[in-house]
Amino acid sequence: MDFWPVRHWPAADAAHLLVHPQQMQAIEQAMFSGGMPQAALMEKAALAISRRVLELLSASDAGWRHSQPVAVLIGPGHNGGDGAVLARELHLAGRDVVVWSPFLRHKPLTAAHLQYLETLKVPRLPQPPTAGQGQLWIDALFGLGQSRPLPAQLAALAREARLAGQCIWAVDVPSGLDDRHGQPLGDCFYSQRTFCLGLYKRGLLQGDALDVVGQLERLDFGVPGWALEMAQEQGLLPRGVAAADRATAPWPEPPSAADKYGRGRLLLLAGSRRYPGAAVLATAGADASGAGAVTIYMEPDVARRVGDCYPHVLNAAAHLSPPLESGPLVWRQLPDPDRHDAILLGPGMDSAPFVAHAWEPLQKFAGLLVLDADGLNRLATMPGGEAVAWLQGRCGPTWITPHRREFDRLFPACSHGDHLERATAAAQAAGVTVLLKGPRTAIAAPDGRCWQLLEGVPTAARAGLGDVLAGFAAGRGAMAAAGGCLDHGQLVRVALDHLHAAQQLVREGWRHPSPPMVAECLRRNAPSVP
Repeated sequence: MDFWPVRHWPAADAAHLLVHPQQMQAIEQAMFSGGMPQAALMEKAALAISRRVLELLSASDAGWRHSQPVAVLIGPGHNGGDGAVLARELHLAGRDVVVWSPFLRHKPLTAAHLQYLETLKVPRLPQPPTAGQGQLWIDALFGLGQSRPLPAQLAALAREARLAGQCIWAVDVPSGLDDRHGQPLGDCFYSQRTFCLGLYKRGLLQGDALDVVGQLERLDFGVPGWALEMAQEQGLLPRGVAAADRATAPWPEPPSAADKYGRGRLLLLAGSRRYPGAAVLATAGADASGAGAVTIYMEPDVARRVGDCYPHVLNAAAHLSPPLESGPLVWRQLPDPDRHDAILLGPGMDSAPFVAHAWEPLQKFAGLLVLDADGLNRLATMPGGEAVAWLQGRCGPTWITPHRREFDRLFPACSHGDHLERATAAAQAAGVTVLLKGPRTAIAAPDGRCWQLLEGVPTAARAGLGDVLAGFAAGRGAMAAAGGCLDHGQLVRVALDHLHAAQQLVREGWRHPSPPMVAECLRRNAPSVP
């Protein structure tokens, strides 16, 4: 079955492409070279912010947003110009607004807008506003492409604002944040909301940036398609995806006449006496996937616990002679891998070292191998770079689902850069698809495609949720492999389904959804099967 659509999903448009600041600047420069006046582009961007800010202020209840004037902090560059236009629009809409700019010189466009604010008699503060006075600040100081710490006066104001719990909304990028790497450059203006202009800046999605950025919201100002194509001439740009993108994500479905074996055969190698729950949760995820035949190979005590919860799951060790002993998994009795479309190895297993001859059947397995948790940790015990070489030598596709510490153990040479850069480097080095878990999970394929989730559910970061994800990923991958249409990009859809389930539970009032609840929600919301 040809399953090409996933290769072109999601669309390479302004809502999904992730850029570094230099790439965004190049896109804007291309628009200027094409005839777009800088003043017109500033007006378009600033009016988009103004409309959204006015909408949010109008939607809020009477309170601090109305009792004090909005203070717009204006920088010397075009980000400050955006802020000046916003102040103008707030004033013309009848809002009480003041501006403050500590700079003697401004770029010509920004200076012109500041002059017009004087004509409109918008007050300009001689001193910085006082934090903690029930006032909303709009941070339009520096914006895109910051690389130096804030000047001393602004750094002190940023510290004061943070200590006072000052509410700040940022224009494009919070001041004091490096939006290329997502690292604070020192003191930052911590924002409750950031209005990202045009395209998502990938640095704003990285873990160290999230507390500074607050709620991230992209505002469109009409970037033309040809400018986006130009930005991609140097290589594929990462895609940002949200739970809403599940609606457009292509997904293969087995033929209507397929029996249980034609709907995905999955073998689970998981659990131990120390971590029996991991095997139960991985099986819950696999069961939620809709895979037609799920088989477990686990030590007896763990297998009994899984069987009590999922009596329809097959136990490959039930009729072994001699019987499988309790304790660490006995590899010599491993069922024939080729009877399965996918194998999941790792959740809750013991931390035994890698044994080459025992892993040989897995390396030769032509189906999908999903490695998680102790499967990754065992592989990481190989000396030098042999783990990467083992992955390169796999005869079939491989998906791995590490968290940061597991990733660093397995790929020490790829432990630099942001979440996307790490995942991409590992995927290309080892020839595998990497789902690197985190506050904003990144997925990278060996063919260069990469994605990052635009959303996360912090309250769902709980032990066991990764076991559910691994089982669900392996089950969905087994179904795609059974139909001959497995694609690396399908792991993105798995991550989105997992995210959507946690979000749905939070919306229903479960602030801290448990892994079994997420598994059940996945089962209810899994893509339909004819």
